[in-house]
Amino acid sequence: MLRQMIFFRRRVALALLALLCQFHASAGLQAPPLRGNLGAHDPGSIIKCKDKYYLFLTGVGIESKTSKDKITWTRGPNVFATAPNWTTNAVPGFTGDFWAPDISYFGGRYCLYYSISTFGDQVSAIGLVTNPTLDPTDPAYLWTDHGQVIASQAGFNYNTIDPAVTLDASGNPWLVFGSYWQGIYITQLDPVTGMRITTNSPLTRLAYNGSIEASHIFRHGGYYYLMVNWDSCCAGVNSGYNIRVGRSTSITGPYLDRNGVDMVNNGGSMFLQGTGKFTGPGHFAILNEGGQQWFSYHYYDAGNYAPWYGAYGVANFDLEPISWTPDNWPYFTNDWSAIYNFQSDARDENDQYYGMLKDGASIQNDATRGRVLNLNGTNQYVQLPPGVAYARTFSAVVKWNGGAAWQRIFDFGVDTSDYVMLTPLSGDGKLRCDIRVNNVTQVVTAPAALPTNVWTHVALTLDGSKGIIYSNGVPVVTNNITFSPLQTLAQTNYLGRSMFTNDPYFSGQIANFRVHGRALSAAEIAAPQPVIASPADGSTYLPGSTISFNGSARDFMDVALGAAALSWKIEYAQDGVTNIVFGPVAGITNGAYSTPTNVTGGGTYHILLTATDSASRQATVSSTLTPANPPNGWSSYYPFTANASDANNRFNGTLNGGASIVNDATRGNVLNLSGSSQFVSLPAGVSKMQTFMAWVKWNGGGAWQRIFDFGSDTVRYAVLTPSAANDKLRFNISLNSNVAGAEQIADAPWALPTNVWTHVAVTMDGDRAILYTNGVPVVTNANIDLVPANLNATNNYLGK
Repeated sequence: MLRQMIFFRRRVALALLALLCQFHASAGLQAPPLRGNLGAHDPGSIIKCKDKYYLFLTGVGIESKTSKDKITWTRGPNVFATAPNWTTNAVPGFTGDFWAPDISYFGGRYCLYYSISTFGDQVSAIGLVTNPTLDPTDPAYLWTDHGQVIASQAGFNYNTIDPAVTLDASGNPWLVFGSYWQGIYITQLDPVTGMRITTNSPLTRLAYNGSIEASHIFRHGGYYYLMVNWDSCCAGVNSGYNIRVGRSTSITGPYLDRNGVDMVNNGGSMFLQGTGKFTGPGHFAILNEGGQQWFSYHYYDAGNYAPWYGAYGVANFDLEPISWTPDNWPYFTNDWSAIYNFQSDARDENDQYYGMLKDGASIQNDATRGRVLNLNGTNQYVQLPPGVAYARTFSAVVKWNGGAAWQRIFDFGVDTSDYVMLTPLSGDGKLRCDIRVNNVTQVVTAPAALPTNVWTHVALTLDGSKGIIYSNGVPVVTNNITFSPLQTLAQTNYLGRSMFTNDPYFSGQIANFRVHGRALSAAEIAAPQPVIASPADGSTYLPGSTISFNGSARDFMDVALGAAALSWKIEYAQDGVTNIVFGPVAGITNGAYSTPTNVTGGGTYHILLTATDSASRQATVSSTLTPANPPNGWSSYYPFTANASDANNRFNGTLNGGASIVNDATRGNVLNLSGSSQFVSLPAGVSKMQTFMAWVKWNGGGAWQRIFDFGSDTVRYAVLTPSAANDKLRFNISLNSNVAGAEQIADAPWALPTNVWTHVAVTMDGDRAILYTNGVPVVTNANIDLVPANLNATNNYLGK
């Protein structure tokens, strides 16, 4: 992953500003870090035309998205300006919101199949529209609708929605479709017309379940694989969608799952279910490219509130590589974790699930554990984002002060009827986990309460069949637990606070808190915790450059391990061959390796750090470096001592409209802006930033004033305003604000204070944006995946 940096400061009546900008691109066969307009429900297959990739999705007139690199996606044109006449005749009540389109190429043209229906109704139809090209600038570009391919009425065995096309081994096209009723069906298509091969061509049932839809078939090796969705959609994180798979040697089946059960008889092996922020995955489709198979799908983002659902879970799409088992079954593992070490705040060390300290919760120093979270037992707690709850392992190193029963180490849920929690002392006097779903509770109770005034490692695993509580690395109780945290549909997550308002807050300290997407084994629970501080995973190297590495480790009790516990190794992997090029070397915390100057093959370096604790338990972490061009690091600093020049002489600004430099009693020379016509203009390059900082003294006034506004027009911009219409400090960025949901927003809890100097900052790394005031993070939004460099901004202003 290529990372380039920019640092940029300025001082204003607005005062001192600073920017740190980074942007990156994917490398190798890593999952692409998608950015841009990712909102999508029921995405179909991704297909390439000329130099662009195209994706079609549910929406009025059939919506589309395009990308040149499969990473940054923008809104494309709609297929229909108005719905074809036949659609409203075939489905009374149809309003032009087309569902689940799927694109394929055969017969010398692009064939887009779409469905029309109304929610929960069996009166449905699938239509076909074609185009010789998907490039709207091509003179041949023209969508031609061919009308109805197949329809269903009340009482039919099937429901004609969710079309998907696949070519069999002989190149013949087939249409698979279906939703609920009697399940999934397939019929052969005419390779010339794209319609059914005959008007009454055979329909073959492939799969059935009480709730099933969104099918897709693809080939791999000697098998056809049928992917289907079980459960329900369209409710944000409350959606139960999960993707199941079976396979067959014939395109018409039978499709058997991994246990040999026919999918017509409720068979279907789990391929992907919700975890972390990726809840309700559905609408699987395949992209074959360069010998690698990728799959696209939508998920409900548990970190993004969706007011139309009244819940978290905005629908986005993702693109991931498929892996294969030795016996030819597809799999994908989203093996995520969130790690809170509480060094300065409640950030996740993996930068995905950023927490917030609440009501004075603070980070303090402990003589044996270093920096720890301190909670006073009265009102202090930490709030974590929703996706953290959808895990299988929860662990913490805690020192509990004791006190009343029903304090919480953590409590993740919706309300008092749905949650998963861990209390140091229950009403029966014991350390206990409760998991409650729809007011039904399952319990795992330890033999005793959590010890007081000593550091204790406590862990909980829930694998869907059993729950295990560990104390200091030793399992102390196992119970049959069939509920999973995913079933709680958690949207409110606390450390130190209960869902029940009358329960006491946690009194004590937490040295670290960890969650994992899978149930860890006993050995993994007690394993040491090595950390590679540098190089960062995804960094780059140049032939002949030096790779400097350093790291550390702590045991599972969060006690630091010395250099003697560490061992380093560097591997070089290219064309399927891996060689050790450095080490193993033990007993050091840092070192360096010089890459050969003649490395030309584009291989990857893997830096591996192994930690071994006093009980000979081991754990290894790695960091991968890929080849890249030299980074182009830059920074800009605006002291505003006499004008708007950049002290680093890169991006000099210009004072406009009478903007002036005045003297402030405490800050010296500062930029003064009147609020009427005065502003600073900056050159185009400065907008390629990823961190912006400023000392600002705001005089107040109307909403939508600008600290900065970088963009091209009123729909393509990145803005920091001291007060939006909701009276809150806001950062927002958009590639096209005319598209619903395309604007990405981070709102602070309050407006910028008036008439006092305040330090304000915003960081954007392509995965999230974080707003700070006076050095403290006040809001993070993990759904802001754009950076200003994506805008190609031409107009860059301070104060306008």
